[in-house]
Amino acid sequence: MIEMKIEFFQKDKSFPFFIQYGYHSGDFFKHVHKDFTELVIVMDGSADHIVGTEMYPVSQGDVFVVGNNVEHEFRNAKKFKPCNIMFRQEFFFHSSSRLKETEGFHALFYLEPYMTKESEFRSRFRLSKQGIDKVFQLTESLMQEYKERVPGWKELITAYFMELVVFLARTYKIPEPQEQDKVIWMASAVSYIEKNYQNEISLEEIADKACLSKRHFVRIFRDTYHITPMQYVIQLRLEHAAVLLTNTTDLISKIAEESGFPDNNYFSRRFKSYYNMTPGEFRKRKH
Repeated sequence: MIEMKIEFFQKDKSFPFFIQYGYHSGDFFKHVHKDFTELVIVMDGSADHIVGTEMYPVSQGDVFVVGNNVEHEFRNAKKFKPCNIMFRQEFFFHSSSRLKETEGFHALFYLEPYMTKESEFRSRFRLSKQGIDKVFQLTESLMQEYKERVPGWKELITAYFMELVVFLARTYKIPEPQEQDKVIWMASAVSYIEKNYQNEISLEEIADKACLSKRHFVRIFRDTYHITPMQYVIQLRLEHAAVLLTNTTDLISKIAEESGFPDNNYFSRRFKSYYNMTPGEFRKRKH
Protein backbone atom coordinates (compact mmCIF):
# COMPACT_ATOMS: atom_id res chain seq x y z
CA MET A 1 0.00 0.00 0.00
CA ILE A 2 1.27 3.46 -0.92
CA GLU A 3 1.85 6.04 1.81
CA MET A 4 1.28 9.61 0.66
CA LYS A 5 2.69 12.81 2.15
CA ILE A 6 1.79 16.33 1.15
CA GLU A 7 5.36 16.91 -0.08
CA PHE A 8 4.62 14.43 -2.88
CA PHE A 9 2.25 17.03 -4.33
CA GLN A 10 3.97 20.32 -3.47
CA LYS A 11 7.31 21.32 -1.93
CA ASP A 12 6.42 24.59 -0.19
CA LYS A 13 6.63 23.69 3.51
CA SER A 14 5.47 27.18 4.50
CA PHE A 15 2.11 26.71 2.75
CA PRO A 16 0.79 23.13 3.07
CA PHE A 17 -1.96 23.28 0.45
CA PHE A 18 -2.54 21.51 -2.85
CA ILE A 19 -5.53 21.32 -5.19
CA GLN A 20 -6.15 19.29 -8.33
CA TYR A 21 -8.91 17.85 -10.46
CA GLY A 22 -8.65 14.10 -10.91
CA TYR A 23 -10.17 11.89 -13.58
CA HIS A 24 -10.48 8.15 -13.08
CA SER A 25 -12.06 5.16 -14.74
CA GLY A 26 -11.89 1.68 -13.26
CA ASP A 27 -10.03 1.24 -9.96
CA PHE A 28 -7.74 3.69 -8.15
CA PHE A 29 -5.12 2.13 -5.86
CA LYS A 30 -5.37 1.87 -2.09
CA HIS A 31 -3.33 4.47 -0.25
CA VAL A 32 -3.01 6.21 3.11
CA HIS A 33 -2.34 9.84 4.00
CA LYS A 34 0.48 10.30 6.49
CA ASP A 35 0.59 14.02 7.24
CA PHE A 36 -2.38 15.77 5.66
CA THR A 37 -6.15 15.87 5.40
CA GLU A 38 -7.95 15.56 2.08
CA LEU A 39 -11.23 17.28 1.23
CA VAL A 40 -12.89 15.53 -1.71
CA ILE A 41 -15.67 17.11 -3.77
CA VAL A 42 -17.14 14.93 -6.50
CA MET A 43 -17.50 17.16 -9.56
CA ASP A 44 -18.85 14.52 -11.94
CA GLY A 45 -19.16 10.79 -12.53
CA SER A 46 -19.37 8.06 -9.91
CA ALA A 47 -17.30 5.49 -8.03
CA ASP A 48 -17.34 3.15 -5.05
CA HIS A 49 -15.37 4.63 -2.17
CA ILE A 50 -13.75 2.05 0.10
CA VAL A 51 -12.55 3.04 3.57
CA GLY A 52 -11.11 0.09 5.44
CA THR A 53 -13.65 -2.69 4.89
CA GLU A 54 -16.60 -0.38 4.24
CA MET A 55 -17.75 0.59 0.75
CA TYR A 56 -20.29 3.18 -0.36
CA PRO A 57 -21.08 4.85 -3.70
CA VAL A 58 -20.21 8.48 -4.39
CA SER A 59 -21.36 10.69 -7.25
CA GLN A 60 -21.69 14.33 -8.28
CA GLY A 61 -22.20 16.68 -5.34
CA ASP A 62 -20.92 14.30 -2.66
CA VAL A 63 -18.43 15.82 -0.22
CA PHE A 64 -16.26 13.93 2.25
CA VAL A 65 -13.03 14.25 4.19
CA VAL A 66 -10.26 11.67 4.47
CA GLY A 67 -8.06 12.12 7.53
CA ASN A 68 -4.55 11.10 8.51
CA ASN A 69 -3.68 7.39 8.57
CA VAL A 70 -6.92 6.37 6.87
CA GLU A 71 -6.67 3.70 4.18
CA HIS A 72 -8.97 4.30 1.23
CA GLU A 73 -9.38 3.60 -2.46
CA PHE A 74 -11.88 3.94 -5.30
CA ARG A 75 -13.30 1.15 -7.41
CA ASN A 76 -15.62 0.92 -10.39
CA ALA A 77 -14.99 4.57 -11.28
CA LYS A 78 -17.00 5.83 -14.23
CA LYS A 79 -15.86 9.19 -15.60
CA PHE A 80 -15.08 10.01 -11.99
CA LYS A 81 -13.89 13.60 -11.58
CA PRO A 82 -13.07 14.58 -7.99
CA CYS A 83 -11.64 17.86 -6.79
CA ASN A 84 -8.91 16.88 -4.32
CA ILE A 85 -7.81 19.49 -1.79
CA MET A 86 -4.90 18.43 0.41
CA PHE A 87 -4.02 20.56 3.42
CA ARG A 88 -2.81 20.49 7.01
CA GLN A 89 -5.54 21.31 9.47
CA GLU A 90 -3.26 22.95 12.02
CA PHE A 91 -2.21 25.54 9.41
CA PHE A 92 -5.70 26.66 8.38
CA PHE A 93 -7.91 25.82 11.37
CA HIS A 94 -6.66 28.12 14.10
CA SER A 95 -7.60 27.32 17.67
CA SER A 96 -9.19 30.72 18.27
CA SER A 97 -11.44 30.55 15.20
CA ARG A 98 -15.16 31.02 15.91
CA LEU A 99 -15.72 28.53 13.10
CA LYS A 100 -15.15 25.81 15.68
CA GLU A 101 -18.45 26.75 17.30
CA THR A 102 -20.20 25.40 14.18
CA GLU A 103 -21.53 21.86 14.46
CA GLY A 104 -21.08 21.21 10.76
CA PHE A 105 -17.38 22.06 10.96
CA HIS A 106 -16.66 19.42 13.59
CA ALA A 107 -18.99 16.95 11.89
CA LEU A 108 -17.34 17.16 8.47
CA PHE A 109 -13.67 17.75 9.27
CA TYR A 110 -13.17 15.79 12.50
CA LEU A 111 -15.99 13.39 13.32
CA GLU A 112 -16.93 12.00 9.91
CA PRO A 113 -13.37 10.87 9.09
CA TYR A 114 -13.15 9.07 12.44
CA MET A 115 -16.62 7.51 12.26
CA THR A 116 -16.13 6.41 8.66
CA LYS A 117 -12.92 4.65 9.64
CA GLU A 118 -14.04 3.14 12.94
CA SER A 119 -17.71 2.29 12.44
CA GLU A 120 -20.29 1.51 9.82
CA PHE A 121 -21.08 5.18 9.39
CA ARG A 122 -21.14 6.14 5.73
CA SER A 123 -20.58 9.73 4.74
CA ARG A 124 -23.53 10.95 2.73
CA PHE A 125 -23.13 14.73 2.68
CA ARG A 126 -24.45 15.75 -0.70
CA LEU A 127 -24.70 19.31 -1.96
CA SER A 128 -27.93 20.75 -3.31
CA LYS A 129 -27.99 22.07 -6.88
CA GLN A 130 -27.39 25.59 -5.57
CA GLY A 131 -24.65 24.27 -3.30
CA ILE A 132 -22.93 22.52 -6.19
CA ASP A 133 -22.85 25.77 -8.19
CA LYS A 134 -21.38 27.70 -5.25
CA VAL A 135 -18.73 25.09 -4.43
CA PHE A 136 -17.72 24.62 -8.06
CA GLN A 137 -17.25 28.39 -8.36
CA LEU A 138 -14.97 28.42 -5.31
CA THR A 139 -12.91 25.45 -6.51
CA GLU A 140 -12.41 27.18 -9.87
CA SER A 141 -11.14 30.29 -8.07
CA LEU A 142 -8.80 28.15 -5.98
CA MET A 143 -7.48 26.34 -9.06
CA GLN A 144 -6.86 29.58 -10.92
CA GLU A 145 -4.91 31.14 -8.05
CA TYR A 146 -2.93 27.94 -7.47
CA LYS A 147 -1.94 27.67 -11.13
CA GLU A 148 -1.16 31.32 -11.86
CA ARG A 149 0.57 32.17 -8.54
CA VAL A 150 0.35 35.91 -8.99
CA PRO A 151 1.74 37.80 -5.94
CA GLY A 152 -0.84 37.53 -3.19
CA TRP A 153 -1.98 34.09 -4.34
CA LYS A 154 -1.46 32.47 -0.94
CA GLU A 155 -3.62 35.09 0.74
CA LEU A 156 -6.39 34.62 -1.82
CA ILE A 157 -6.19 30.84 -1.62
CA THR A 158 -6.51 31.06 2.16
CA ALA A 159 -9.52 33.37 1.78
CA TYR A 160 -11.25 31.20 -0.87
CA PHE A 161 -10.49 27.99 1.01
CA MET A 162 -11.86 29.31 4.29
CA GLU A 163 -14.96 30.57 2.46
CA LEU A 164 -15.39 27.04 1.12
CA VAL A 165 -14.92 25.52 4.58
CA VAL A 166 -17.43 27.92 6.14
CA PHE A 167 -19.97 27.24 3.40
CA LEU A 168 -19.64 23.48 3.82
CA ALA A 169 -19.84 23.75 7.62
CA ARG A 170 -23.01 25.84 7.42
CA THR A 171 -24.73 23.61 4.90
CA TYR A 172 -23.57 20.27 6.31
CA LYS A 173 -26.35 17.73 6.13
CA ILE A 174 -26.65 14.03 5.41
CA PRO A 175 -29.99 12.57 4.33
CA GLU A 176 -30.17 9.45 6.51
CA PRO A 177 -31.59 10.62 9.89
CA GLN A 178 -30.12 7.72 11.88
CA GLU A 179 -26.62 8.27 10.49
CA GLN A 180 -26.92 12.02 10.86
CA ASP A 181 -27.82 11.63 14.52
CA LYS A 182 -24.55 9.84 15.25
CA VAL A 183 -22.29 12.54 13.93
CA ILE A 184 -24.47 15.57 14.71
CA TRP A 185 -24.88 14.59 18.36
CA MET A 186 -21.11 14.36 18.74
CA ALA A 187 -20.67 17.62 16.84
CA SER A 188 -23.27 19.25 19.08
CA ALA A 189 -21.26 18.23 22.14
CA VAL A 190 -18.02 19.67 20.77
CA SER A 191 -19.78 22.85 19.68
CA TYR A 192 -21.18 23.12 23.21
CA ILE A 193 -17.63 23.01 24.59
CA GLU A 194 -16.48 25.72 22.18
CA LYS A 195 -19.33 28.01 23.25
CA ASN A 196 -19.15 27.34 27.00
CA TYR A 197 -15.54 26.57 27.93
CA GLN A 198 -15.23 29.85 29.86
CA ASN A 199 -18.00 28.70 32.20
CA GLU A 200 -18.05 25.86 34.70
CA ILE A 201 -18.62 22.74 32.61
CA SER A 202 -18.70 19.03 33.48
CA LEU A 203 -17.97 15.89 31.53
CA GLU A 204 -21.45 14.61 32.29
CA GLU A 205 -23.25 17.57 30.73
CA ILE A 206 -21.01 17.43 27.64
CA ALA A 207 -21.64 13.70 27.17
CA ASP A 208 -25.37 14.33 27.56
CA LYS A 209 -25.23 16.59 24.49
CA ALA A 210 -23.94 13.62 22.50
CA CYS A 211 -26.56 11.27 23.99
CA LEU A 212 -23.74 8.94 25.04
CA SER A 213 -22.41 7.52 28.28
CA LYS A 214 -19.39 9.36 29.66
CA ARG A 215 -17.14 6.38 28.93
CA HIS A 216 -18.27 5.99 25.32
CA PHE A 217 -18.12 9.72 24.69
CA VAL A 218 -14.58 10.02 26.08
CA ARG A 219 -13.39 7.12 23.90
CA ILE A 220 -14.76 8.63 20.68
CA PHE A 221 -13.58 12.11 21.59
CA ARG A 222 -10.05 11.00 22.47
CA ASP A 223 -9.72 8.91 19.31
CA THR A 224 -10.92 11.86 17.22
CA TYR A 225 -9.19 14.83 18.86
CA HIS A 226 -6.31 12.94 20.52
CA ILE A 227 -7.01 14.42 23.97
CA THR A 228 -9.79 13.94 26.50
CA PRO A 229 -12.82 16.27 26.55
CA MET A 230 -11.72 17.98 29.76
CA GLN A 231 -8.17 18.41 28.44
CA TYR A 232 -9.78 20.06 25.41
CA VAL A 233 -11.67 22.43 27.71
CA ILE A 234 -8.47 23.37 29.56
CA GLN A 235 -6.64 23.87 26.27
CA LEU A 236 -9.32 26.26 25.00
CA ARG A 237 -9.19 28.22 28.25
CA LEU A 238 -5.41 28.53 28.11
CA GLU A 239 -5.41 29.61 24.47
CA HIS A 240 -8.10 32.18 25.21
CA ALA A 241 -6.01 33.49 28.10
CA ALA A 242 -2.99 33.75 25.80
CA VAL A 243 -4.99 35.93 23.41
CA LEU A 244 -6.05 38.23 26.26
CA LEU A 245 -2.48 38.44 27.59
CA THR A 246 -1.31 39.47 24.13
CA ASN A 247 -4.05 41.95 23.28
CA THR A 248 -5.09 43.54 26.59
CA THR A 249 -3.53 45.09 29.66
CA ASP A 250 -5.99 43.42 32.03
CA LEU A 251 -4.75 42.03 35.33
CA ILE A 252 -3.68 38.40 35.11
CA SER A 253 -6.20 37.48 37.79
CA LYS A 254 -8.99 39.01 35.70
CA ILE A 255 -7.80 37.18 32.58
CA ALA A 256 -7.73 33.91 34.51
CA GLU A 257 -11.31 34.39 35.66
CA GLU A 258 -12.56 35.44 32.21
CA SER A 259 -10.90 32.36 30.69
CA GLY A 260 -12.61 29.94 33.07
CA PHE A 261 -10.04 29.69 35.89
CA PRO A 262 -11.50 30.98 39.18
CA ASP A 263 -8.27 30.01 40.98
CA ASN A 264 -5.39 32.22 39.84
CA ASN A 265 -2.69 29.91 41.24
CA TYR A 266 -4.14 26.91 39.41
CA PHE A 267 -4.31 28.99 36.23
CA SER A 268 -0.64 29.95 36.53
CA ARG A 269 0.43 26.32 37.02
CA ARG A 270 -1.58 25.09 34.05
CA PHE A 271 -0.41 27.98 31.88
CA LYS A 272 3.26 27.32 32.65
CA SER A 273 2.80 23.61 31.98
CA TYR A 274 1.24 24.35 28.57
CA TYR A 275 3.41 27.27 27.39
CA ASN A 276 6.62 26.60 29.38
CA MET A 277 6.47 30.06 30.92
CA THR A 278 4.35 31.96 33.41
CA PRO A 279 1.52 34.24 32.24
CA GLY A 280 3.65 37.26 33.15
CA GLU A 281 6.63 35.99 31.15
CA PHE A 282 4.34 35.23 28.21
CA ARG A 283 2.96 38.78 28.25
CA LYS A 284 6.45 40.33 28.32
CA ARG A 285 7.61 38.22 25.37
CA LYS A 286 4.57 39.19 23.31
CA HIS A 287 5.17 42.87 23.97
